[in-house]
Amino acid sequence: MNFDIDRQTLNDLAIFGNNNSGRSIYSLFSHTSTIGGSEALHEIFNNPLINPVDIKARVDVFLYIEANGIKISLNRNDYDFVEFYLNKRYHAKPFSLITGFLENILYAFNNNNEYYVIKTGVESTLSVLDSLLNYAEALKGDLPEKLQEFRETILNTFQPKELTWLKQLIDKRNRNAQDMAKADQFFRQLSSQKIKVLLNIAYQLDVYQSVSASGKALGFTFPEISEKHRSELIIEGLFHPFITDAKSNDIEFSPDRNVCFVTGTNMAGKSSLLKSIGIAIYLSQLGFPVPAKRLVTSAFKGLITTINLADDVEQGHSHFYKEVLRVKYVAEKLNESKGIFVIFDELFRGTNVKDAYDASLAIIAAFAEVKTCFFVISTHIVEVAHELSSIGNINFRYMETIFEETNPVNSYKLKQGITEERLGMWIVKNERILEIIKNSLNS
Repeated sequence: MNFDIDRQTLNDLAIFGNNNSGRSIYSLFSHTSTIGGSEALHEIFNNPLINPVDIKARVDVFLYIEANGIKISLNRNDYDFVEFYLNKRYHAKPFSLITGFLENILYAFNNNNEYYVIKTGVESTLSVLDSLLNYAEALKGDLPEKLQEFRETILNTFQPKELTWLKQLIDKRNRNAQDMAKADQFFRQLSSQKIKVLLNIAYQLDVYQSVSASGKALGFTFPEISEKHRSELIIEGLFHPFITDAKSNDIEFSPDRNVCFVTGTNMAGKSSLLKSIGIAIYLSQLGFPVPAKRLVTSAFKGLITTINLADDVEQGHSHFYKEVLRVKYVAEKLNESKGIFVIFDELFRGTNVKDAYDASLAIIAAFAEVKTCFFVISTHIVEVAHELSSIGNINFRYMETIFEETNPVNSYKLKQGITEERLGMWIVKNERILEIIKNSLNS
């Protein structure tokens, strides 16, 4: 079973970028040393986990790396050339002493392209094996299961005699053509698949190292994965990674408080808050560091957001109808699975106030009954919040706006309760629109 997420959600959160911004959450972590590592990162990023045991196992590797500082040396040129070398179409020749003698003569007088590939390929492969063996031998203490698995695979891939010979060849300063011919035949004919297994381990280690370093540089923290049967989400010091000097906020969910109803004025920061929550959830499902001071979470089965919903001009759908279809889509998902996290920004903004009020009231009340899932919903219709205030499992929060003298100032802080601030008419008056219209009558 895969983590349930759709294109709308990926775009809303700019996981891989969107039309509104050239930045992406993926790009924050895309600093691997090797091409294979980059491919492994992309594969991981596209597949959030749903089993808390698997997520915790990945987090444990990150924490071990961070605590012990043991790193594998990753030379991109070596790894790239080994891939090319192993996949080169011509085949390694069977080795014998006479072959080595003849090739020694051949290479001395004909330093051709094939010899260059073999020589560089062998040297790069030995360099890669050396870095993997050194890393495996440096691992110590109580290892996470995944690192223990990597260590055993690295040390046990080759038979003892093969491993002894490889170590001797790694340490040998002046390798002759006979060495090259024997190693070439061993690497490409006898052990090609084994080496590819080791390369894959190195690429995964590349991901772990680069993501760990990226998270530390960004000021992120690793999530604490709860394996309780009871769903929960506790976030302290949450912030949006794209906002410079972003304000941080705390938020909490449980089956008893599974709906967070957010009110606030325009530009108070509601959308950024909702995006921050979605980003933190997505990254936590990867076992990656998250933009928060602390995050404790159970594993979710899916994430659905509706933040930047575009009109469907081609099909002739109005914005309101697109919103209705989106709510229907969520309702169908709730029937299919438990443990979905749902985010709606400005629910039913595309219709008149009366219909928006009635629809929001009915839908949010219905969502509140689904205690196996969590919901964050913002709306510009404050009256809906007051009408729902008697429902105990709705957590009412608002983004604070205060007036300094006559000017509104947004603190971008999430407060307990329901806002009573309204800025619509203040903005209209501040722009002197009515005066401009009246002046036009006199001109």
